[in-house]
Amino acid sequence: MTDEASSDTIAGEPLPVLKQVLTYLARNTNSNEAGEFSVLLPPHIMVPFTRALMRIEAELLLHDADRVTAESGEPRTQSQRRHDAFFALVLRIDEHGTP
Repeated sequence: MTDEASSDTIAGEPLPVLKQVLTYLARNTNSNEAGEFSVLLPPHIMVPFTRALMRIEAELLLHDADRVTAESGEPRTQSQRRHDAFFALVLRIDEHGTP
């Protein structure tokens, strides 16, 4: 699902800025849920990250809209879609190499 017009961007945002996100990922050890992460980003990284995340979430929403049926309803919840968008963005960043 590559939408990049240039190899220097991911979801319309600069790759060098988005690569910095990976250095801020931290596993939340205070949670009872497995696999919970927290990300505290400075504003110069948070803004492009949020825009990229929203664009990928929009891609997933459009994909899901085509899969809605009367029998099954929506294929995933808004929360599931947001989580999927987060992991899709991290994978796209990782595909371009880590910082």
